[in-house]
Amino acid sequence: MKVKNMLKMAVAALLFSGMAASSALAADGTGTATANVVVPLAINEVSPLNWGTFAPDPSSPGTVTVGTTGVPSSTVVSYLTLGDPGIFSVTGDGSRSFITSLSANPHTFTGANPANTMTGNLVFLAPPALTGGVAGVQVGGTLDVGAGQAADVYSGNYTVTVNYN
Repeated sequence: MKVKNMLKMAVAALLFSGMAASSALAADGTGTATANVVVPLAINEVSPLNWGTFAPDPSSPGTVTVGTTGVPSSTVVSYLTLGDPGIFSVTGDGSRSFITSLSANPHTFTGANPANTMTGNLVFLAPPALTGGVAGVQVGGTLDVGAGQAADVYSGNYTVTVNYN
């Protein structure tokens, strides 16, 4: 019996010494983690895109264009009041550049009477970076006016998206 107990103790001692030897071969290292949090981008409409007030030609289709810099023009349409581009304010981290995108063309604009519609193709003008944490985005485009387009007040939505590079 004694031999059996002594053998068990010897095996236990060898196992323990083996574990101690392997832990002596282990090493620890310390790492550093960082996080850089920036001001989130925000975009707000300052003034809506306004196609202006105009009268269509009764027999020929035409267009109304509002440039991103505010220069309106038309074909086969008589302007009564000129339109203005949509203006958005972008705020965020002033040391970062950003990209701008616009919802897909064409956009549909619907009258108070839902049967009345017009389509338009929009464009934007945006700087590539924030200056002092602020930038402006202008939206313009060309609206297709049908021959004898129904008198109505037309409106519709579009989306301007900004993302940091």
